[in-house]
Amino acid sequence: MSQVRDSVQAALAPIPIALTVLAFVLGYKARAVLSPVVVNAPSGSRAASSKSNGGGGKGKRSNSPVQAPAPEAYSDGATDSDSDADDEAAANAADLKAVRPGGDEIKLVLVVNDSLKMTKGKIGAQCGHATLACYETLARSNPALISKWKMYGQPKIALRCANTEELEALARQARALNLCARTIQDAGRTQVAPGSKTVLGVGPGPARLINQVTGKLKLL
Repeated sequence: MSQVRDSVQAALAPIPIALTVLAFVLGYKARAVLSPVVVNAPSGSRAASSKSNGGGGKGKRSNSPVQAPAPEAYSDGATDSDSDADDEAAANAADLKAVRPGGDEIKLVLVVNDSLKMTKGKIGAQCGHATLACYETLARSNPALISKWKMYGQPKIALRCANTEELEALARQARALNLCARTIQDAGRTQVAPGSKTVLGVGPGPARLINQVTGKLKLL
């Protein structure tokens, strides 16, 4: 009898261990199936969700679009388009093709109307308009002169004149020499009155010709 009992105990000994292992496996599988899947949203999405819900989840979500910052109402360097067209016609009235690059240095001079007392930012914007206006005018009528100017590194010199009358006289002198002369008239949205003649661009052209027009002016 003792031998039979020992044999039965030996045969049944692995059963509790097998049941324990089986229960562990079944419990792990059930947890994997029943547990909800958590997806980590990007930090920006969580921040936006938190703000739209008032931060505490009690407020209602807002569906109103995010307003972009409004651009500035006016540019500091706007020009008068009608005056630009008239000035371009006056510039093209000169025989711009007659000016040859030759061996001279080619430069562009920007003459600022000192009587307007413009700020540095305003002057910079107006000089930019004058540079572009001169470039576009000569690129159509005398591209060889533009190419030579680029070869010299596109030199630009900023000078100043006393008032509008002097600015207009300089433009007439430049056009009499068949130089490109473009006068910039401001739209008057900031700092100066509408139609104010702010900057005169002379060139690009040979230094020997431009100096006859602007040689006596002072640096800005």
